[in-house]
Amino acid sequence: MSPTPHARSRLRGFSLIESMAALVVFTIGILGVLQMNVLASQQNGLARRQSTASKIARDMVDAFERLPFEHALLSTESTIDPGDPRFARFDEADGRVMLADAVALVGERPLLGAAHASVSTESAYEVAWRVAPLKNDEGTTEARRILVMVRFPTTAGSLKQVNVWAVKFNPQAIGRGAAAIPEI
Repeated sequence: MSPTPHARSRLRGFSLIESMAALVVFTIGILGVLQMNVLASQQNGLARRQSTASKIARDMVDAFERLPFEHALLSTESTIDPGDPRFARFDEADGRVMLADAVALVGERPLLGAAHASVSTESAYEVAWRVAPLKNDEGTTEARRILVMVRFPTTAGSLKQVNVWAVKFNPQAIGRGAAAIPEI
């Protein structure tokens, strides 16, 4: 007994056109997953660089805490008000001290060792800081506000910057009831 024409049509399977359409849909899905993987990899790289920049900035702040108030690395003071957006601009030269210049300035075993080691191994990072004095009515510097800036390239080719603030108090002014540090 031979199969009926109706039963024969059920045995035929898929046509070539149906198979090609399924292959196109599958390929588009795989390309989407691959693109998502590339984007996730780029974002992970950016997050890693930003975490490293934050670590470098914190290492700098820790190094500044160990320095004496009158140390040469903190003596270059900016004339820009810390509330001015130019104070946080890396490219603004007024009062900016670059880490590479500071290491040459100190000339001995670097006081900024951890940050300098991180930057020298990861050459994509640029580190600088700017100091703003806080003076009392007599003109004596009671404290220094320090902005540490770490700049690094992104995957898009632009530059991103991490800023960390610190305050260094004058130990001679602490006993005299030094002025409060205004918020920035």
